[in-house]
Amino acid sequence: MNKLLLSSIIVSVALIACQVTAQQASGGSLTGIWVGDFGDGYFDRNTITLDLKWDGQKLTGTVKPGDPNGRMYRSFTPFPIEKAQYDPKTGAIKFEALFSPRERNYIIEGKVSGNTIAGTWDRPTERRSGDFKLTRQKAN
Repeated sequence: MNKLLLSSIIVSVALIACQVTAQQASGGSLTGIWVGDFGDGYFDRNTITLDLKWDGQKLTGTVKPGDPNGRMYRSFTPFPIEKAQYDPKTGAIKFEALFSPRERNYIIEGKVSGNTIAGTWDRPTERRSGDFKLTRQKAN
């Protein structure tokens, strides 16, 4: 019985170590393509895609209106996120993004939970705000 318990503990520790190593090698749990929507109401939603990269210390990425697999907004050029912060311990994420064609500065704050990022956005100069929810896309 003791050998069975010890074997189970060793296997569990090895699996956890493999999972942590794989996550670190892939750039962390935040790296990837995230697709969802944002808006200031139930009926005013817009599709959005985030391409994020987390190297363990620095968060970078781009925002692109629309869904890469959809038909909306295909002609928009992605624009970079700025002043990005991510706390892997709490899942808190915060960044800004300037959509230059319309001079819209977005301030985004959210929380990563598994394969979902959800939170709020604000355009202070226009006094508009709302919420968003994104889901990580599976790698091809």
